[in-house]
Amino acid sequence: MRSVLFLFLSLFLVGPAFAGPPLEASAGLDTSEDCWSERPVLVELFTSQGCPLCPQANRYLGQLDRHENVFTLAFAVSYWDMYGWTDTYARPEYVQRQRMYLPNLGVARLYTPQFVVDGVQDAPGWNEEMVSDAVEDRLCGMPESPIITIEDGPFGAYTITLNGEAPEEELDIWLVAYAPGWAMVEVGAGENEGLDMPHYNMVKSLTYLGSWSGGETVFMGESYRRYGTVAIAQGAGGGPIYGFAYAEPEDMDERQH
Repeated sequence: MRSVLFLFLSLFLVGPAFAGPPLEASAGLDTSEDCWSERPVLVELFTSQGCPLCPQANRYLGQLDRHENVFTLAFAVSYWDMYGWTDTYARPEYVQRQRMYLPNLGVARLYTPQFVVDGVQDAPGWNEEMVSDAVEDRLCGMPESPIITIEDGPFGAYTITLNGEAPEEELDIWLVAYAPGWAMVEVGAGENEGLDMPHYNMVKSLTYLGSWSGGETVFMGESYRRYGTVAIAQGAGGGPIYGFAYAEPEDMDERQH
């Protein structure tokens, strides 16, 4: 059985296994003992290869991920494709996820680069101080979490098990596959034409597994063993993140952070 990471275990992420874009010092987070959380904050970035402000936001996402109490994912959106370049990572369901957050976060419209911190706070990607402050705020106010695990199941699938009391009447359970670490893509048209654009922890698939209202429940999810996989429990309809569990790629040589 592969190693299982419980949501209440800290994730210590080591440096990239191959050369990515040069990074400055780790993003400044004031993680004092008073605000330490055993469950890392999940930071999502909505980004696009057609967005001129997104390359730096992608770099900053990689900096954030160097902290052991932060876990990051990047979702590529497709609404910049109209300007001449089709994003190689974008899928419609990622746009739908971003749109789902808008009313709960008090955001009027879709934009990039947008950081969403643990499902509770929005921060524009060009304001790194605001992103950092949102992460620190969440660490200082982290709610109690249900127990969630991810492990090998039958026929090559994953089983995701939740147990405990649901913090809300109903939680949504999501399964995310993503390519760990850095990737570089040469953009051939649009606002970033000619740029060798850095990407970090890019999401490759997003699957809704069902809802959970407490007690021990097992979900089955398709596994993409060459990618990292994250099972996420969050408030229904784009609510707060209450926990997640992580499974490493089957081939550790492919794990790039």
